[in-house]
Amino acid sequence: MKSKQLTNSEIAAFTSQISLILHAGISTYEGISIMNEDNESEDMKPILDIIFNHLDHGESFYDALAITQAFPNYFLKMVEIGEVSGRLEDVMHNLSIHYQRLHENNESIKSAITYPFIMIIMMLLVVIVLITQVLPIFNQVFQQLGGSLTGFSKMILDLGLSLSTYSYLFIGGLVILIIIFFYFTKNEKGKTSSYQFLTHWYLTKNLSLKLALSKLTSGMSIALSSGLDIEQSLEMSKELINHKELKEKLEKVQQDLNEKDLATALVEQQVFSGMYARLIRIGNKTGHMDEIMKKIADQYDQETNERISHLISIIEPTLVAILSIIVGIILLSVMLPLIGIMSSL
Repeated sequence: MKSKQLTNSEIAAFTSQISLILHAGISTYEGISIMNEDNESEDMKPILDIIFNHLDHGESFYDALAITQAFPNYFLKMVEIGEVSGRLEDVMHNLSIHYQRLHENNESIKSAITYPFIMIIMMLLVVIVLITQVLPIFNQVFQQLGGSLTGFSKMILDLGLSLSTYSYLFIGGLVILIIIFFYFTKNEKGKTSSYQFLTHWYLTKNLSLKLALSKLTSGMSIALSSGLDIEQSLEMSKELINHKELKEKLEKVQQDLNEKDLATALVEQQVFSGMYARLIRIGNKTGHMDEIMKKIADQYDQETNERISHLISIIEPTLVAILSIIVGIILLSVMLPLIGIMSSL
């Protein structure tokens, strides 16, 4: 039976609990039993049942997790390595940090699109109410005064009348927009599609690259600390990212590893530059590449969160200003001719 794919936050919580259980000296078998008894999530219940049943039949923790089909391949590979190397506790702890980072990045992306989307919908509603309900009243006033709307204001009025006439089409379009919005925020496939779209277009090329590098360095840190060699770590971590240009550079890095060390290959292919390039070289010389990768991932997280917050702080007043200008233009196009008529009476 295939279980529902767990979200990043659910995986982070699961790995954090397993890490604490192993740290307390409790086996995974007993730990899963404890987690199942204390579990309050309906989504986790069947997954924990499957894991416990397979552990009860003497299968490995990795096999029990893989059978659920609820965990991503990278996660399963790290668990397998941790189990074989006897470092499962450390691996689970690092995976918890990694998936919590991915969850926070995704939440930042979601907030960066949700707020502007809501603002735009509100702007449309305000403008539509204005041109369908308010402008006809002004038109009646003009007619009573012996005049009529002309030019831009007449064009806006006609648009409002058309919207009123074909309101069912407008309502249908609004429903479609809402469905699309929920698809991109709730559906797992939609989340992936929206994430790729936003990081490559909406959040600018530079920020998109930083988010991808955060994933890469976080994945490299866990893989290296778990005992994988450079080539294996790079290959697995490359699968975590969706950034086309960065993937192409990493493929060239993999080719260069036959003749060069990782630090030199990464710098020459311009995967890292400046301070990060120096840190990579230091990590390569000291043999602490996993720790350096973790520090770089933390730094990229901080930078991307700051940039996203800054982006949202710019979008908010910009949308408010645009709405104010649109409403002002519509009202002035009506008020100025009305003032002219009334002054001539």
